[in-house]
Amino acid sequence: MDWQAIALAAKRANAAYVIDPMQSKAAFQALGDVWSDIYSDANNQAVMSVDAAGRTHLSISGTRASSLKLADVFDDVSLVPHPVDGGCVTDGVISGMADVWKWALSVAPAGAVFNVCGHSLGASRTHLTPLFIPATQIGALYSFEAPKFADARFYATYATQLAGMVCVLNGRDTWAAWPWVDLRWRARPQHDHVWLKSSGFAMIPASQWPGAGSFGDHDIDLVQARCEKIAAAEVKPAA
Repeated sequence: MDWQAIALAAKRANAAYVIDPMQSKAAFQALGDVWSDIYSDANNQAVMSVDAAGRTHLSISGTRASSLKLADVFDDVSLVPHPVDGGCVTDGVISGMADVWKWALSVAPAGAVFNVCGHSLGASRTHLTPLFIPATQIGALYSFEAPKFADARFYATYATQLAGMVCVLNGRDTWAAWPWVDLRWRARPQHDHVWLKSSGFAMIPASQWPGAGSFGDHDIDLVQARCEKIAAAEVKPAA
């Protein structure tokens, strides 16, 4: 596990929530990125940036409920099936994502490899990456506290493209357990998830995660802090 990369991805996922373009630019510059552009509409927001190594990053915002972006909330609760090539996802999670990716592909250099991250609804939308770009353009994928918005067939179809995705769960996050009773929708089943705890972490299959128990655990600030703590513990002091 590259915890330095995971912690930085958590910071980008957190910064993706910033709505004002100038403040967004400042947030990503503080991470060492060159800010390229921001996409924002009624139910989607994403930021394009480039790191010091020249890698392209697409950071997808989660639900902007605190900013009264109510369409985001409707996307969260919509569980209407939406057939896609190789499976089914919810109407809410895919809503507007074709436009997001059209914008992203217009901003990035031709043939760019996209490193994608997101928290909450943005995390679930990160899982959709193979629907919009070929495998050759998919880089590192980081999913923080994603609700379950895709079916088992989707994950079977895109198992190879999503094999390297880092899926992070935190504590007993109630929203990451959503939907609570609709078994059509799954967490990625093929690979273990990172389960953040109050102290340290564990690697577990999604089926072994204890699930809902705390709305407070669905907090990107808390996730970021826990990832940074683990990353800092792994940094060896200079000789």
